[in-house]
Amino acid sequence: MNFETAQASIARSIRQRDLLNAWLRLYRRDQTLPLMHEYQPDNLQEEMPDLMYYEVRHDDGFRFLILHGGANLIRAFGTGQPEGRFVDDLVGAERAQFIVPYLLPAIESRRPVYTTSTVFDVGGVPVSYERLVLPFGAAASVQHLIVSLKTISNEGRFETRDLMRADHNDPTYSVCAMIDGDARPTAGRVAVSDDVVEL
Repeated sequence: MNFETAQASIARSIRQRDLLNAWLRLYRRDQTLPLMHEYQPDNLQEEMPDLMYYEVRHDDGFRFLILHGGANLIRAFGTGQPEGRFVDDLVGAERAQFIVPYLLPAIESRRPVYTTSTVFDVGGVPVSYERLVLPFGAAASVQHLIVSLKTISNEGRFETRDLMRADHNDPTYSVCAMIDGDARPTAGRVAVSDDVVEL
């Protein structure tokens, strides 16, 4: 997979743009990775159903311990309570291959990563799946990730239950981008997915 460098404006979701801007402000202030406890963007509590918090474990490669799993994401993956479990244990090796490789560039580059892919709901409706990965840590070591996931369909209503199931519903990626950490937070907003998401 090839990741291109992009500005913060690539994020289509207003709420993901707000999360990204809050990260960029902390990064620009200190010129280093923010610590997770410093990260307090507006409306964070409202976003919790669409957020995953991971602790990055550096044992024999990277593993991702789930500290918080948003309710909308639990429904999309069809899993039980995820807290205290590793991603690969929770979703299985097949689905982990569509999650873990898209977390690693944020660790390696110590920059936010944004991807857009298409999957199909249980009724065959195409759904755009937008993932924003924000790295946190001390100095050059990424210790935590916060991941925001948003869904939208141009066809209107869709079913989030088991959206990320493992039955040949492999995501097709259209955007894989690393966000320029030196970019200024974007001031303008564009028409984006948050206004029409059906969950």
